[in-house]
Amino acid sequence: MGILNDLKLKIDRSIAEKGLDGAAVRGKIALQTGFILSLVSASSPDDPVKIEKLKKATESVLQIKL
Repeated sequence: MGILNDLKLKIDRSIAEKGLDGAAVRGKIALQTGFILSLVSASSPDDPVKIEKLKKATESVLQIKL
């Protein structure tokens, strides 16, 4: 598994733990990153730009630091 996929899994766990609407949260993250989390898989390449955008969007939307 790659870093990008690991981050996606951490986000999914955080959404579940907080009891949030997953579709709404993922949508907000997608708007800020420019890509859809559901398309990230274990075989997705670890693009440093996408990783940084995802970290910033997650901190903004979920108030957690990855």
